[in-house]
Amino acid sequence: MKFLLKAWGPLLLTFALAVSPILLAQARAQIITNGGFETTTGWSYSGGSTRTQEGTIFLNPPAHSGSFYGTIATGGGTISQSITIPTAGTYQLSFYLAPQISLSIGFLNFSVQIGGVTYNLTYGITIVGLGGYNLYTLTVNLPAGVTNLVFTNLPGLLTAPLRLDDVSLVQIPGPVPGTSTISYLAVAFLILIMGRKKMRDWLRWFRSLSATGGS
Repeated sequence: MKFLLKAWGPLLLTFALAVSPILLAQARAQIITNGGFETTTGWSYSGGSTRTQEGTIFLNPPAHSGSFYGTIATGGGTISQSITIPTAGTYQLSFYLAPQISLSIGFLNFSVQIGGVTYNLTYGITIVGLGGYNLYTLTVNLPAGVTNLVFTNLPGLLTAPLRLDDVSLVQIPGPVPGTSTISYLAVAFLILIMGRKKMRDWLRWFRSLSATGGS
């Protein structure tokens, strides 16, 4: 056991120091509350918009997942949520959207507002009837603090209530400040503990093990 600690202890320490910041950066929490509309929490509705259960009446088509979705009413209806951004950075907003029912072919217009920026988007209808869900993904830069996420059904030549489901907002992992410095310090610490001779012995042993494995 002592031999294993001497041989592998510094190496494991180096690995932990170098990799743990990266793992921490990738452990990003989901910021949206109730993104699937399965409960009554998180969202606010205006202009006739509402939380809808699939299949309760003939005109309630399926949710993307679960049993509920948000219906954004025509004529400027909105569904919104006040969200708290923990740290400034780049975030990925994704959601699924489909028309409630389409009676004509063309484009439905809607917008997404987040961080004070408005994104105008469209849903293209190619077949009359129930439209399938499209996945929309936006990459946005957000400051830390409270901001509003607002989905709006915009007027146009073609209008229809919109189904909104599975809304997600997560921070995109980026370079962790100081990671390279930590790695160099870890290697220096490893050399200091093991000494040059032990380092050479360890490298010789590793090469011989690799050669044995390759034969």
